[in-house]
Amino acid sequence: MTKVGVIGGGASGMCAAIELMNNVADSQSVEVTVFEKMTRVGKKLLVTGNGRCNITNMNAARSGYRGDTEFAKTALNKFTPESNIEFFNSLGLYTRTEEDGRVYPLSNQASSVLDALRFECERLGIKFVCDYRAVHIKEAVTAFSRKIVINNRDRFDYVIVAAGGKAAKIHGTDGDSYDLLKMLGHTVTPIAPALVSLNCSDFTKSLKGVRSICGEELIIDGKPEYKNFGEVQFTDYGLSGIPIMQLSRFVSMSPSNNIQIYLDLVPDFSEEKLYEYLVSRREKDTGLCENMLSGIINKQLCITVMKECNIAVNRRVNTLNDGEINALCKILKCWKINVKNSRSFEYAQVTAGGVKCSEFDPETMESKLTKGVYCCGEALDVDGDCGGYNLQWAWSSGRTAGKSIAERINSNNA
Repeated sequence: MTKVGVIGGGASGMCAAIELMNNVADSQSVEVTVFEKMTRVGKKLLVTGNGRCNITNMNAARSGYRGDTEFAKTALNKFTPESNIEFFNSLGLYTRTEEDGRVYPLSNQASSVLDALRFECERLGIKFVCDYRAVHIKEAVTAFSRKIVINNRDRFDYVIVAAGGKAAKIHGTDGDSYDLLKMLGHTVTPIAPALVSLNCSDFTKSLKGVRSICGEELIIDGKPEYKNFGEVQFTDYGLSGIPIMQLSRFVSMSPSNNIQIYLDLVPDFSEEKLYEYLVSRREKDTGLCENMLSGIINKQLCITVMKECNIAVNRRVNTLNDGEINALCKILKCWKINVKNSRSFEYAQVTAGGVKCSEFDPETMESKLTKGVYCCGEALDVDGDCGGYNLQWAWSSGRTAGKSIAERINSNNA
């Protein structure tokens, strides 16, 4: 009997186990056990995509990933978004594609995705052992065998480390993958929170809850780092929303304390058109300045912008001078916000950095240091954008590992 242990009952772990059993020639000769330290498998899956589970993205490509993108390309090309959708179709779960290529289950429920994986595991005879934390791993070699031993007790022919990164500890990912693979001699690159909100300096709490479509540019030490566009969410501590989360990894990974985000609050206006608009408001509007911009931005933002320009909100619009019009124009198109740092791993959706990919075979996900040990998912130094990219990596890397082990077993039994 060939025994396979999977450490981590999340997206990549379950997917790896299923792919293995679906490709092994003699399933009766293989025993697969998934170890999960939480009380149930797949808890993190249930909160993805705001509870809808953004399964993948039809645009998933190297441009949507950070870290070792060259390594990731092999698995992503082997198991494409179309392939992973077919995989879920085979489990009875169908999907719909929405804006920006985001793919969701037809049910709009993340629980449907988890159920599809769980039920397939049960059908294939894959065992789940929950409330089990793997804290030790080693290779045991004798003249007659080579085994991978977990917790100095459980012995396996193959082990897949799929215990995730360090983001969202409440869902079970707190860095165990790194500790385990370090025991086998692997290197962990610097890690940081990614897809997370940002803490900003001297930020006005009055904007809490305001949402605005903006252009965003991240500047670190005076150099442009990243540009984006989309709905920014203002909080009592700083900035959030998908476009902010997209650029957060650059903030998290930077040692600099000189970081700014410049917001274009009116991306639909050129500077010239905006100036013309503001001048026309001054000529026609006899009302208060607090309402001057209500036709183009949120009223609370209008009040904040006026204060940034040292313009009293109870002044009359028609009293503004050219200098004040220019100041308004400048801040509306390029509002500088000083960034302190990103929020912690506790609030992050994913981890930037991870186990060094060059120490694994991209064709199989097998360790180059310890034969029989495989790694997949967030534990590796690969992270993606919002919108299904990280789950795409989980499925693709997990399926690569599972299929590779199945092929090894088939070859050994031939």
